[in-house]
Amino acid sequence: MKNNVKEMRKLLGWSQDMLSQASGVPASTISEIESGKRTPGVDIALMLAQAMSVSVEDLFYI
Repeated sequence: MKNNVKEMRKLLGWSQDMLSQASGVPASTISEIESGKRTPGVDIALMLAQAMSVSVEDLFYI
């Protein structure tokens, strides 16, 4: 699975720490997702999407 988390986060002008605070997802997890080292579960994907006010499909794709 590929993702646009980093690109979307940068469009918002947010750091990983800011996204972490807004979503409740640890910054270390966000870093792993952005680098492709980790594929998030549905719960984390939803938390990130909600924090950035986008759909899960905007962030993650095959």
